[in-house]
Amino acid sequence: MKSKTIVFAALLVAAVMALFAPRQAQAGVTFSYFYESLLPYGDWVDVDHYGYCWAPRGVTPDWRPYIDGYWTYTDAGWTWVSYEDFGSITYHYGRWVRLEDVGWVWKPDYRWGPAWVSWRQSDRYMGWAPLPPDVAYNEDNGVGVWVDRDYDIGPSAYAFCETRYFGAPAIRNVIVPVQRNVDILDVTVNITNITYINTRDHGRLVYCGGPDYRWLAARSERPINRLELVLRTDGDWVRRGRPEFARNAGLQLFIDAPVIEPPHERFAPPHVAREIRAPRIDRGWGIVADPGMRERIHQRYQEQTRGLTAQSAPAYRVNENEVRSFVREARPAPGVVQTAGAQASAQPTPGSHRGPGAGQPQAVPPQQPAVQPQQQVPPSAQPTPGSHQGPGAGQPQAVPPQQPVQPQQQVPPSAQPTPGSHRGPGARHTPAAQPQQPVQPSAQPQATTAPQRVQPSAQAVQTPNAIATPAQQVSPGQRSGQAEQAQR
Repeated sequence: MKSKTIVFAALLVAAVMALFAPRQAQAGVTFSYFYESLLPYGDWVDVDHYGYCWAPRGVTPDWRPYIDGYWTYTDAGWTWVSYEDFGSITYHYGRWVRLEDVGWVWKPDYRWGPAWVSWRQSDRYMGWAPLPPDVAYNEDNGVGVWVDRDYDIGPSAYAFCETRYFGAPAIRNVIVPVQRNVDILDVTVNITNITYINTRDHGRLVYCGGPDYRWLAARSERPINRLELVLRTDGDWVRRGRPEFARNAGLQLFIDAPVIEPPHERFAPPHVAREIRAPRIDRGWGIVADPGMRERIHQRYQEQTRGLTAQSAPAYRVNENEVRSFVREARPAPGVVQTAGAQASAQPTPGSHRGPGAGQPQAVPPQQPAVQPQQQVPPSAQPTPGSHQGPGAGQPQAVPPQQPVQPQQQVPPSAQPTPGSHRGPGARHTPAAQPQQPVQPSAQPQATTAPQRVQPSAQAVQTPNAIATPAQQVSPGQRSGQAEQAQR
């Protein structure tokens, strides 16, 4: 009897140890997965300083990364869902850089992330730019508000849209013309917060934070999805198949994310189209014709970061339980109908940026959008997973433009941050919105006005149609918070 008890205890201990043992890594694949999967959609080039890079084939001259798709919020933060055949690889691994006379090229990297972008924000605009290959991610520091300054990311690298259109299922249709980026960048602040998160299902993942979900949801005319992330990491399956489109199934987002083995030697693609020696790198400053404006923007980069570095101000880490419960909070109770513009709750999104400059985004004078917002095609218009229709396949087609609608009633901010949200200098507490079911905007169309030349100013400009900067709760160390409130 005693021996049976000992055997049972030993089995119980072994079972408990197996339950809490670290997950064994999935069988990985090599860089050859990138080379073979992307070859049908572009050309591999050998670039000095960067090595083998991939250039998409058949894109338009104004094409940029992270525009053919939409944003959603998942367990890994802000996640890009692409409509392009190559999107499941190029927007979740590696970095992008633009070369003069060549265009955008993608540099491979082995670590998966929901998106590799820098974020900028004002009360009226939200913007994102692909991170360049020079940004080497490490878990100690992550990527923070200093990224624009340290890596010289310029205006044309960004894609901006009005915050009210951020929930569009085809966001390319609402991105403002790149010529306006100089004025918009001058009145926005960097809110990037890329770090890591420990998850139950997928181990340690890169977390893309920055914009506050509830703050955006309260201003967006369309609901912004919150979805449970399901990663397909089986390397054996990947070897037998090919990348699939991300699939939104109910309240889950399925994405291919094979584990890539770090390269121990330099891999070579099966075919290299050309060699590029002494490349001329376009960091996004070509559209800034006025040297004084360029100097002004660089000065603002310095002022907004106030000397912070990756070591002194690393990206703020998030708690997996908070993020997990926040994502699953999107599931409505039986019989509850939720609508866009619902009353915001008091808590900011876990992992949202609260660092230097986050509290005082500035407004710009209202303008007639150069690209009229268009009625969006529902997400069901995404291409069939696995079907090949060439670069950009499956992108929803827009219907004739409509007149812009009046911004919705703004929700005042709250004073209580969520545990896990960044509390650095200049912290701002922003409002939050409950998840909503998709509805069509019902506001009356506003009268159109002729486009105006924006005169950038260090002060916020308030006009009848502008989205006013909400009253801010002042945190210790917030830059000039009291002075700016007094000006209002």
